[in-house]
Amino acid sequence: MTPLERTLATLRGEPTDRTPVIGGFITNADYLAYAVGITVEEFWRDPERHALDAYRRVEADVIVQFVLPKKPEIETLGAKGQATNFTRSDHSWRERFPNPESVIEFARSRPSPHDVTANFDAESVYDFYVRLMLYGAQKMAPMVWVPGHIYGCPPFQHGYDEFGYENYLSAMYEAPDVFRAYFDSYGEQRRLENIEIVHATRDHDFLPLVYCGQDICYGAGPICSPELLREIYFPALRRAFEPLVEAGIEIVWHSDGYIIPILEDLLDAGVTGFQGFEEDHGMSLSALAEMRDRSERPLVLWGSVSVTSTLPFGTPDDVRRDVERCVEIGRRTGSRLFLAPSSSVGPEVPIGNIDAFFDRARSLTDAT
Repeated sequence: MTPLERTLATLRGEPTDRTPVIGGFITNADYLAYAVGITVEEFWRDPERHALDAYRRVEADVIVQFVLPKKPEIETLGAKGQATNFTRSDHSWRERFPNPESVIEFARSRPSPHDVTANFDAESVYDFYVRLMLYGAQKMAPMVWVPGHIYGCPPFQHGYDEFGYENYLSAMYEAPDVFRAYFDSYGEQRRLENIEIVHATRDHDFLPLVYCGQDICYGAGPICSPELLREIYFPALRRAFEPLVEAGIEIVWHSDGYIIPILEDLLDAGVTGFQGFEEDHGMSLSALAEMRDRSERPLVLWGSVSVTSTLPFGTPDDVRRDVERCVEIGRRTGSRLFLAPSSSVGPEVPIGNIDAFFDRARSLTDAT
């Protein structure tokens, strides 16, 4: 099967020759150079081209978001002193938003849903999405292109980046009505954008799938109470997703942290699948594979070999066993599983472990 055939068959719940494999999250320049058979110095001369060549050589089926490694001079260090893919924090918000009241005042400045509609430029959104999809499809062929976080859902996590956690969360608790209106404004904007995604997908026969989501949770659960999210955020999310749900377009949600307390809310809003769930934090692949979406279909699952335990600290045999575990769960439950790491695979992960991931994924055919 071709990558597209394998991808579409999996989304439809049909048999495939093997479980499709996700690429796009390897931010380890040493591995990408190794996979192509070049030096790291050569890789940095054209990282985009060499990374795509690497994904083709390991026979990835889908390129999601396409995150490139950071150059060594801008890498940050983790707790154990290894290079990581995380960006240094920007604390410039301290000057612009010194307290919750300043955040509330800013939130009040969002246009109303009526004004959002009146000023919406549908043609530019449609044209941008078409250009993005056609450009990516041509550049990444024969692999399937899935851009990440283009329109889709109302923003949530940008608030703690923009305002700081304490200011943002305090402001939401102090003025829930203001933030219900704030998210309603974004929800209407995303709804209108998603209508154009539906039009573009139908007009150009694009893959009927949108990958979006927000980091609402950390390891212990949502960063604010589920009750508050149900009051101020989830109504806007349901509104935003309506065009995608009505068109039957899959919605795969990026879900860092322990999302169980809001899982049913996400499914109710129209989410049909998940990426990035962390089994180290209690997000069981086996349990998710038994669940169904609003239409009683198995969930689309992208996962989930851990980038915080198995890949950086296990052996190649550990990685192979975890690949086998994931694939077996998908087969046993009938879930629409795509094999993937749980998140970005950074420079701290040994080359041999990444190689073991792709090697075992290729060899696990349906007959295996």
